[in-house]
Amino acid sequence: MDDMIKESLDGFESLWQRVSCREDRPAEPGPQTGTYSLEDTLLGLIHDETCAESCALALARMCRGDGRAVLQRHASQARRHLRRLRAEYFIVTGVAGGSNEDCRPLGHKLPALRTALLQAGDMAERYEKAAEQTDCPALREAFTAFSGDERRRAQELRSLVIGSF
Repeated sequence: MDDMIKESLDGFESLWQRVSCREDRPAEPGPQTGTYSLEDTLLGLIHDETCAESCALALARMCRGDGRAVLQRHASQARRHLRRLRAEYFIVTGVAGGSNEDCRPLGHKLPALRTALLQAGDMAERYEKAAEQTDCPALREAFTAFSGDERRRAQELRSLVIGSF
């Protein structure tokens, strides 16, 4: 296998686990122990938002017109979520964290749009679960708002997929 193929496959497993909604994936914090960890939850959400931004930017380069504008708005929204999540992570841990190098966007428009659609739905559910689990009212409010953002993003991505046929 040449280096180009190996490089394109790096990070695929983590992406596939996130978008395929597999039960055995380690996406939710502490499923093995049954304990909730705010730090792990925040890191997982930081990872997802980083990948969402990367994917939205790559898709925006592939699309034209209204689709491009929608995807650029999605990338901006992901950056806004990311800033807040990183700030909360710093407040909780005292560590500035949350950079992910394993987020590589897919190469073709329709599969990438589908992946982004599935990811948005998954992220909405994760934000809802995080809102239920946290004791911090400010974080609960932020997670609930972010979940709504992800649901709207999923609907817009669905429209883009349907409009591509």
